[in-house]
Amino acid sequence: MNKEKRIWIPLFLILTLMIILSGCSGLPKTAKINITIDPNPVPYSSENENWPFDMVLDESNGIGVTLSSLRWDEYNVEEQLIYTAIWYETNEEAITSLFGSNYLPAFSSLQNDFGYYIGPGAGDEFAQYIVLTIEGVDDNDNPVEATGRVDLLPE
Repeated sequence: MNKEKRIWIPLFLILTLMIILSGCSGLPKTAKINITIDPNPVPYSSENENWPFDMVLDESNGIGVTLSSLRWDEYNVEEQLIYTAIWYETNEEAITSLFGSNYLPAFSSLQNDFGYYIGPGAGDEFAQYIVLTIEGVDDNDNPVEATGRVDLLPE
């Protein structure tokens, strides 16, 4: 009986050590940002005369991210790019003004309400959808990028 105990103890220690070390790859993790659009597709609001939606950024990999830019690309029915706007943190803290902060903590979220408007002089070139791209650098100095699509319902 003593021999059996002596065999199981080292075997148990080796298995425990293998399980613990199997999760250690030596490479730092990279943050993951998920973009949620609510509602999507976005209906037209005659009250506000726009297509209102909320954009939520969620970090889901346990690494914080300093956001550096948000790109807004509008596409028409022929899927041609018709308009681009880019907000940069260095441009009077535009990202902070949009989300209240330019830092997305680990396992947290940031949110802002947006609206798609057709302004005077914009012509009759309406967007059918918008592609939103957020960029930043995580706490491990890895570049991070996430993209979300906003589909616009007809007026």
